Amino acid sequence: MWKWPKAQLLAALLAAVLSIIAINSSSHAAELYGQVLRKPAKISPERAISRYRGRENLVQFDAGEDCVCNPGLFSVIYLTGQNLPQVNIPDSVPVMAQKDKMFVPSVLSVSVGSTVEFPNLDQFFHNVFSYSAVKQFDLGRYPQGKSESVTFDKPGIVKIFCEIHYSMRAYVHILESPYFATSDERGNFVIKNVIPGTYTLNVWQENLPEIRQSITIKNDSTYLKIGQ
Repeated sequence: MWKWPKAQLLAALLAAVLSIIAINSSSHAAELYGQVLRKPAKISPERAISRYRGRENLVQFDAGEDCVCNPGLFSVIYLTGQNLPQVNIPDSVPVMAQKDKMFVPSVLSVSVGSTVEFPNLDQFFHNVFSYSAVKQFDLGRYPQGKSESVTFDKPGIVKIFCEIHYSMRAYVHILESPYFATSDERGNFVIKNVIPGTYTLNVWQENLPEIRQSITIKNDSTYLKIGQ
């Protein structure tokens, strides 16, 4: 009788065990959803930082109107705690586009190690740069139809600007937790496939105090209103 080699038998058994674990985890995964109710912080007009000196020479690219972007409308919600599952980089590439003199989305949350694309969808030049300690970069000026990318290999918050349009601003949140979401402009969010347990809920919103509170996720959907 033919027998499997020992190494192949062990590999097959391990694959079967991992498959059972994955099925069980999926069947018991819960969903956290809800709404962040805090209003955006008031932002006072800021003078252009020194990075924009010489901007008067760029009028051929920009008429100078301010954008209508408001990252303060959006929140980043994420769970931290002990024995979190491993962070996995998704197959789909996160995108923060430059469109209508705005970064879209203006708040983006990604797993640590993710590469983000920054396509220019406007009919004029844009630039993407950051002086943040977590990740400093300058992608230079590039025209419509071109895209540049950045890999974010450390956790933290990176504030993004455009050299040409100084009212443009955005944030990339790089997270070590697999459980996170960015709300829509009304504060609605969903975090799926959460293993039931007790975690620390963290909520970030531009220029507002960060919220941290304990939360227990059960074997079903958990609804939460934040900032009442």
